[in-house]
Amino acid sequence: MNRAVCAVLVLGLAAAAPARVKRADDADVKELLANLKKPDPDDRRKAAEAICDLCKNGDGDFSGAIPMLLDALKDKDAIVRGEIAESLGFIGPDAKVAIPAVRTLLKDPIPEVRSKAAFALGGFGEDAKAAVPDLIGLFKDKDEGVRASAAAGVGEIGAAAKAAVPGLIGLLKDVDPEVRLNAVASLGSFGAEAKAADKSLIPLLKDKDEGVRGQVAETLGKIGADPKLAVPALTSTLADKHAGVRGDVAHALGKFKDTAKSAVPALTKMLKDADHGVRVHAAEAIHDISGDTKLVLPVLIEGLKHEDPFVRGDAAHTLGEIGPLAKAAAPALKALLEDENAGIRVHAAEALVKVDKGAVKEAIPVLIEGLKNEDKTLRSEAAEALGEIGPDAKEAIPALTPLTKDKNKDVRKTAADAIRKVHGK
Repeated sequence: MNRAVCAVLVLGLAAAAPARVKRADDADVKELLANLKKPDPDDRRKAAEAICDLCKNGDGDFSGAIPMLLDALKDKDAIVRGEIAESLGFIGPDAKVAIPAVRTLLKDPIPEVRSKAAFALGGFGEDAKAAVPDLIGLFKDKDEGVRASAAAGVGEIGAAAKAAVPGLIGLLKDVDPEVRLNAVASLGSFGAEAKAADKSLIPLLKDKDEGVRGQVAETLGKIGADPKLAVPALTSTLADKHAGVRGDVAHALGKFKDTAKSAVPALTKMLKDADHGVRVHAAEAIHDISGDTKLVLPVLIEGLKHEDPFVRGDAAHTLGEIGPLAKAAAPALKALLEDENAGIRVHAAEALVKVDKGAVKEAIPVLIEGLKNEDKTLRSEAAEALGEIGPDAKEAIPALTPLTKDKNKDVRKTAADAIRKVHGK
């Protein structure tokens, strides 16, 4: 539900379910907006759903259509109202004029509409701070979907919604796992402002839902929980039966740095875990806690060869974070420049230049190719990596320049920033 929940590393694998509409030019946008006014509710629903998908992906320019979208919030059809509310939230601050109208939908008689409106308000960030009391009020809604979306919404609004922390702590006891999950995730978004939640979060490391358990670990690291309480609890959770949770816990322990030294023996045992993803996260945590590179490099280099692209990506990312001390991994990273997965190729190139600055010439062509990928996240990441290389990446300017007019606003911004850095500005 939360836009950023549980994301440690985005691979740009393009393996997710395809959107109902991939991209839209100006003609497509005009047609969809026209369909919002058709008498047949089915036509309006399809148009609203397509618009929502496009806004979610950042594809298609609806900035000039805000008045028409506001009109659609009054549609008699609940699906149309909900989808358009969510669309406006995905547009975000550029559509902040819609906040009062979306806020009105928090009182809609249809639970699904209230849910989508609550989630949408989070997309406006701090501009929606006036709606925080309303969202807190929805923590007691009879519908679990509404409660879950309200919990996600306040987290997305951010620091301006810190008044929601006590209510979110209360939601940790909700009967619905999605509500608990979003409450935990949103507490993490408040960082130290939610530190008082640590005692309430720790029991949820034994929650019956593995997603909740993993998110609790992540959040404990984000809020700066008392290490005297959190580290022992997390260390014992390294024995969780679910591999994903073990990996999340290992990753979280790394956030505690040297205050988690007591966990190193248990993490060292995890270097032989049956799941390779867990081994990679354990290696990352050990390095973050103790700085021990020699112990973890063999595990990370092995991870670069794993059949699971997520494991390869995590391993590459961690090696890049280690930097020049991981230069022994350069040959294995170079091999990944020809990986079958475009996302892995970009991650490998990005990591390679961090561990071996002499390999820049080999990495740049891979990153330039990534700029042409259909996946917007991958285009953005490739652009960012080229920007980090700086003036040595001047040959990428011709490929970066068209992205300043990309359909996706995030890609446009990242490309512009990259060009500035490559020019040494």
